[in-house]
Amino acid sequence: MTKFTSPSPRSCSYSTVVWQESSVLPGVRFAVRRSSLSQRIELANRVRELTLRNEFLRAGDAADQLEASLADLLARRVYLQWGLAEIKGLSIDGLPAEVELAIEKGPEDLLEEAIGAIRSATGLSEDERKNF
Repeated sequence: MTKFTSPSPRSCSYSTVVWQESSVLPGVRFAVRRSSLSQRIELANRVRELTLRNEFLRAGDAADQLEASLADLLARRVYLQWGLAEIKGLSIDGLPAEVELAIEKGPEDLLEEAIGAIRSATGLSEDERKNF
């Protein structure tokens, strides 16, 4: 008689965020959302108009280039609002650093670090990364 052994069922655990230790502010940790297909589509739709406008304006005069800088900053905010889930170990003006407070008043170098982590988590290509 043949013996059949079936593998025991194993469960898999998946976290929708990835925690990172800040390299610019020791003791600070932040969570970046992992993107699903649906979330990546949502993010692409949110930044598409800003990206297209940014490309067009960069070739223009000084006023257009100022507008392009504004579009770049707005796209960065979209990335942070979409992808930064939580911050720990940081207070701003005596208050725990919630995401919106960090975007409004937080240290810019930490936010740039978070944007880089968000881009990595979304799997953007090198060309897509150059736009922001």
